[in-house]
Amino acid sequence: MKGTTKTRENFFQNLFDALPDGIIVLDESFSILTMNYTAEMVFKISRGKAQGRPSSEILPEEIEDVAGKALREERTIFGDEINPVLKGGERISIQTVASPLFSDKGGISGVILQIKDLAGAKFLSEKNLQQNSASTLEELILGLAHELKNPLSGIKGAAQILFEEKKNEAAVKCAGIIIKEADRLCALLDKLKQLEPFAKEVFEPVNIHEILSEILFLESRSSRGKEIKFVENYDLALPPVMGDRNSLKQAFLNLIKNSHESIPQKGTVQISTRWITDYKLRGENAISVYIKDSGVGISKEALERIFSPFYTTKKEGSGLGLFLAYQIIAKHGGAIFVESELEKGTVFKVYLPVYK
Repeated sequence: MKGTTKTRENFFQNLFDALPDGIIVLDESFSILTMNYTAEMVFKISRGKAQGRPSSEILPEEIEDVAGKALREERTIFGDEINPVLKGGERISIQTVASPLFSDKGGISGVILQIKDLAGAKFLSEKNLQQNSASTLEELILGLAHELKNPLSGIKGAAQILFEEKKNEAAVKCAGIIIKEADRLCALLDKLKQLEPFAKEVFEPVNIHEILSEILFLESRSSRGKEIKFVENYDLALPPVMGDRNSLKQAFLNLIKNSHESIPQKGTVQISTRWITDYKLRGENAISVYIKDSGVGISKEALERIFSPFYTTKKEGSGLGLFLAYQIIAKHGGAIFVESELEKGTVFKVYLPVYK
């Protein structure tokens, strides 16, 4: 009999933890009775540490307001979307549904909170948009690259013939300019060739930490007089991701270079990795790679175009580095986002599905 009771308890506990929304149970004085696994992940605290503590020590004030209204009106209350900052400084996007709990005698004994993680839903929606736009834009760019190659070769050939006509100095000078610009355009087209489709069937498990370490080793030796500190904060338990190693290396090289070059003389580039536990990429577990710098930051206007092809704020930039990184990550089933503040720095957030 005891074994049957224990089995039933385990079943309901597993069911409780398997729910996709966070669940928190409070008593009538707003002390935390229990919470499920999803709630632990949202609020970054274990149920063992949370049990018995006042909800005000852990939960945002807005959640308590919704819970209080549910108790006063003795009905289910749907709260608005809120973006509170947790005790550790992380901002989350959630919606709370609060329902009163009634005792066997009909009195109110507490409240149950259902926490919907809106950030995960928004993330997946934006990720799908990224993949769709990446695919369409890739076809356009590759088509242009192939079409432009032949006329550029013809222009350069004609310019070289003119260049050999030493009698006309003006023609020689113009021919030299044409050759130089044709070579520059050819170099740009060669960069775009990195978008050539790679077959997903030849994807292999890739250790993302090995790629990042190789890039940082090279970047730390090309600071050109700058005092740049590279900080690695890795979750060593991370599994490999599935992908094309060379393409992923190119994507992260472009992102880290951008962070490196955004620092005028002295600063820090911090690279951190971690498991993603609060949502999945098309049903797959995922990892994140954050690249955070202390550089000059990016204006709001520039942020809107940061991943567009040929857009750059650098004097000698091609405007293709971040564009290519965006395309490569999207083609690996991942997503990339950027947050920035002028004079304070920028953080690139990359998400990739892990190898099953």
